[in-house]
Amino acid sequence: LLAKPQLRSMMSDRERTMKAMAHRRLQSEIKGLEYSVSANQYDSLSPFLVPVTSTVCLHLRTVKLLVATQRSVIIIPKQVIQDLDSLKKSRENHYARDAIKYFESMFKNGNWWLRGQGDQEFLPVKEQTQGPEMAGFLSVLSCCLYLANKSQGIVTLLVPDDAVSAAKSHKNCNPPNNYTGNLPSGEVMELAKRYGIRVEGALEFYSKWTMSNRHGKIGRGK
Repeated sequence: LLAKPQLRSMMSDRERTMKAMAHRRLQSEIKGLEYSVSANQYDSLSPFLVPVTSTVCLHLRTVKLLVATQRSVIIIPKQVIQDLDSLKKSRENHYARDAIKYFESMFKNGNWWLRGQGDQEFLPVKEQTQGPEMAGFLSVLSCCLYLANKSQGIVTLLVPDDAVSAAKSHKNCNPPNNYTGNLPSGEVMELAKRYGIRVEGALEFYSKWTMSNRHGKIGRGK
């Protein structure tokens, strides 16, 4: 049997190795994206996209289209996967089941443009939790902050467009009748912005990419 100091040393070495591997993977993604999006396009399009749970449920088709563009790496936070597992238990909520089926297929086959959050890909968020919605969002935000820290701050949080419109008009936004989850509130979106994370509606973001591509502002990918 290994002595406790040896065991701790091995665990410490393994943790350092995992962090180094995660860092190299992220740097590889950033380097690859440099070929896909020219430097001057970073002002309008982010190379890293992080959707919230309601986005992957209500705008799964748009998420698929964004993956197909091969312009941005979409990161699915662990919190989103946990939320989907809870939501799928509702018979009426087919959104979650459809999203889980899609992600399972993509993760199994491997796709450079879509992956889950790594075990080491988070940074602590110094905010007090106020209910389960905020606690879950802080977990998503911690993933965004890690990516922003490693990629020069170019990370976009994708939310439902209805939530963005409601926040601008200072109104409450109710989800569809057959969706049992919550939409992000104006409070959580403003919190993300305070931390330097961009917040955009998924449909609006895809529309911007389509317009840029149509006018030839973005060159071909790898």
